[in-house]
Amino acid sequence: MPEIVNIVSKQAGEILSRKIQASPYEFTMATRAKWEMVVADEGITIGSGRFEKIKIKEIQVQKDTLALPCAFNHHALVSVVKIGGKGDCSTPVEFDRVVDSAYVLGIDSGEVKRGDLLAVINVFPIMFTRDAAVPLEVK
Repeated sequence: MPEIVNIVSKQAGEILSRKIQASPYEFTMATRAKWEMVVADEGITIGSGRFEKIKIKEIQVQKDTLALPCAFNHHALVSVVKIGGKGDCSTPVEFDRVVDSAYVLGIDSGEVKRGDLLAVINVFPIMFTRDAAVPLEVK
């Protein structure tokens, strides 16, 4: 059943809110996936319990794929909570996306260095089991 929701995004440093009519839809996920590394593209100082955003080496996520985090922690000082995309963060799965940042939670205090492996994401191809309704902007 379609529902009107607010899509809140940040563009050029400004917070934008758009009303969109969207519908839930079903998909089938493949049992074969691609392993992508989340690698720091800058160094930061992290503190235990601190939440920070860090630039990462760009990851190209193709359309009709779903990125899921690996359950294992790959860095001694941080745990990746979320990854962020370039441009509009509300880009639908039907479009190619570029990931360029990670949101991390400090496990311990110390230095995260450029080139450190922070996490792994598993990218699964998906197939829609019924036609998905294209989200429509509501004025």
